[in-house]
Amino acid sequence: MRELLAEHATIIWIGAGVVVGLVLIIIAARRRRSGAAEALPQTAVAQPSVARAPEPKIILDAAALSAELADAEANGRKDRLPTLYLSLARCRLEAGETDEAEAFLRKSILGAGTLHKQVHAEARLALGDLAHAGGDPTTACEHWQIARALFHELGKKPEHEATESRMLRNGCPTDWVLTDF
Repeated sequence: MRELLAEHATIIWIGAGVVVGLVLIIIAARRRRSGAAEALPQTAVAQPSVARAPEPKIILDAAALSAELADAEANGRKDRLPTLYLSLARCRLEAGETDEAEAFLRKSILGAGTLHKQVHAEARLALGDLAHAGGDPTTACEHWQIARALFHELGKKPEHEATESRMLRNGCPTDWVLTDF
């Protein structure tokens, strides 16, 4: 048997090398494939052709917000306006100025478009809360439903579930289909 192995040792070593090489190639390919999927953000995998707005930078200093808002308006930075309006609305809410807050929330929604869905959803939640506090549950439910739909589109499951819970707690139907709103 030793003589047979000695005669074919080179062939055995080459065969073993090929098998080990193939195993290493398969392992490397699997790592590369799973690593590439993990490296991409989940939203980029789900919606590669959708442009993303910059992450909102929330400032709650009214003077700084007003200065940034004036600068953005003066320099045509419309991409910054929805976030600034939302931040200014939050500032006004903290100060108890609900009418001013509502006006800024509406401006935020109007400027949000399709690139600022997160800002739009947050503004809708706040408007819903204002409507509910003002004794208008129907309008509150409408705003919350729009926010819930936006969170669903964004894949923000915790925010979606929290909004749905808010709707259920306040007696909103969760199966509405809004039209012309």
